[in-house]
Amino acid sequence: MTVSPSPRPERFISASELGEYAYCRRAWWLRAVRGVATETQGKRFSAGHAAHRRHAWSLWWARALGWLAALLGAAALAVLAWSATR
Repeated sequence: MTVSPSPRPERFISASELGEYAYCRRAWWLRAVRGVATETQGKRFSAGHAAHRRHAWSLWWARALGWLAALLGAAALAVLAWSATR
């Protein structure tokens, strides 16, 4: 006996999506199936996207400054070692 494939492809359903469905099935259906988004969802998405972009830049700068600090520390140690041998 073979099992026929499901009519829909498998997809991941998050806990927040389950909560949205429990709160309002129609709103979930409109968003998940029909692709309709409210103005509030669009604003929240844009704000979240901007926040993640700012956070990514802050991480980039933190890493760059960390490498700069390591290089300056290594240079300071090299100068100390060189001056101690003179």
